[in-house]
Amino acid sequence: MKKKLTLLCLMLVCSLPIFAQNIFTAIQTNDIPGVKFLLNKSANVNVKDENGDSPLIVAVKNNQSRIVNLILQADVKVDYKDKEGNTALMLAGKNGNTEIIDQLLHYYPNINTRNGNGATALMLAVNEGNAGIVKSLLEHGANAKIKDKQNKTAADYAKDAGKAEMVSLLNNTTPVTASLKNTGSYAIPFQ
Repeated sequence: MKKKLTLLCLMLVCSLPIFAQNIFTAIQTNDIPGVKFLLNKSANVNVKDENGDSPLIVAVKNNQSRIVNLILQADVKVDYKDKEGNTALMLAGKNGNTEIIDQLLHYYPNINTRNGNGATALMLAVNEGNAGIVKSLLEHGANAKIKDKQNKTAADYAKDAGKAEMVSLLNNTTPVTASLKNTGSYAIPFQ
């Protein structure tokens, strides 16, 4: 009996990754063991699906932070764009997913990349009204002065939405690396 149970458990564990036909199927079904298996077998994390999305983009769109973390550990292009020109960082900001934003920022994405409408991750985060994400993006070098195709900045979107706190945050930004009169001390914004 013990041998049968052990054999059954072993078969079950070994068959889990088989259910994932490809990386996209594994992500869409939130099959974490399948994603791990495929990544260990050198699955291409920069491939596109039929919608033009990369595995990272699909995981971000589905708010799957554990899978995002696994994909980021592979040789992934974090600045890959979907059909609308959105990067994973933009989509995470649009989704209001702070955990995924933090994960992505550790991999140094181009924070000021623009999508097809000229919007940046900062603009999309402002539209969602998440001050924490906006603050994090600013601290990592997001440029609040960039204008989109409608000639609007992130602050303009905050004003239009009546988000006074966010307007103040966007208008009072200081570069993180700015030094103060060469005294050896540095300005640390947002404390």
